[in-house]
Amino acid sequence: MRRTLLILPALLLASALTGCGGSSVDATCDVAGVTDEVEHILMDADGELGEVTSLTCTDGWAYATATVVNDRGETEDPFLLRGSDMGWILTSEIEACSEGSPLAIAEELRDIACPK
Repeated sequence: MRRTLLILPALLLASALTGCGGSSVDATCDVAGVTDEVEHILMDADGELGEVTSLTCTDGWAYATATVVNDRGETEDPFLLRGSDMGWILTSEIEACSEGSPLAIAEELRDIACPK
């Protein structure tokens, strides 16, 4: 019983440090950081990351395309991420691309991330 009491807090600490919204998540725009976040997103959606095929960042926003593999095959999917003090947050095109939205995307990314 005592061993279980020691292991449980260690597992809880480890999950807090590696979770998508954990304080250890860094919203630095680099391929490794964005890849890590996309992998977390896909785990929750029963998908697997093939590779990040493009990445563009500006003003706390990242727009990535990635090869996603799931039981339906392989697709090329977009990921629009907003940086925060908690790390990257997946943001919908509707929220980011709507004029006057409090979560409006940086103008520099609007042409590539927002549907026309």
